[in-house]
Amino acid sequence: MKISVLIHNLNRASAVERCLSSVAKQAYRPLEVLILEAGSTDNSPTVIQHACKSMGRAGIEARVVLCPQMGVAASRNFAARHASGDLLCFIDNDAAFASSDCLCQAVKFFTGNRRLALVAFQVLKADTDKVDPVTWAFRRPLAIWSDREFKTCAFVGTGFCIRANAFWEAGGFWDHLRYSREEEDLGLALVDKGWELLYSPAVAIRHYPEAKGRMSLAERRIEELRNGILVLWRRVPIPLALLAIAGRICTMAMTSRRERNSVRLLIGAVPQA
Repeated sequence: MKISVLIHNLNRASAVERCLSSVAKQAYRPLEVLILEAGSTDNSPTVIQHACKSMGRAGIEARVVLCPQMGVAASRNFAARHASGDLLCFIDNDAAFASSDCLCQAVKFFTGNRRLALVAFQVLKADTDKVDPVTWAFRRPLAIWSDREFKTCAFVGTGFCIRANAFWEAGGFWDHLRYSREEEDLGLALVDKGWELLYSPAVAIRHYPEAKGRMSLAERRIEELRNGILVLWRRVPIPLALLAIAGRICTMAMTSRRERNSVRLLIGAVPQA
């Protein structure tokens, strides 16, 4: 099985250098690496060029694909359309594989289960052995389940591997979602198509989030609520969707109050959804 590793980059030279270095150390072959470059104005192009040459010497197909600036879901679909692998491995540019056998471990799961569509990676916080709580998207206690393998319908985009045919059968990511909840939408679509999703600590990556994100916390919460409503309305039967939407609004309102964001601003996102 050929794996395509897909990485999007915009003005994060030091982060993408660490990410690509971890990819170059992967033992698995055949391996293809596609770096989507969205018009960086920092040192990213030089860093990526050097990394591609290094990976080429290691027997890894590596190339840069220029792309316009777009939302997370759209950029991932854009990358997938340029990939030739049987498996698509998405990893954020501010993350890195924790060991050289990560992709070897991932392939074992797919060869052992033909109905397995996706493997969600364990995401560690920077250089620690602790799971990054920000990336824990599962309805299970982190302290109990982070080191256990389990079936799921959720995953985080920081790092995961998916069968290419399952990805396209489910329609890929929903382009309409600029940021947040695109994984929830795809996860529900895969389950609806009869595919299985698995979380496994056997495949781990390290997450090095930037001190300052591209959006403010308030903006992220608005996107999370708006997109969360849209996904529920799109994927869940209406009676259940209405109940879930009401619960989601209440939960997000309480979260915003704790974070001292404007609840009025947050609720303003509901009519937009």
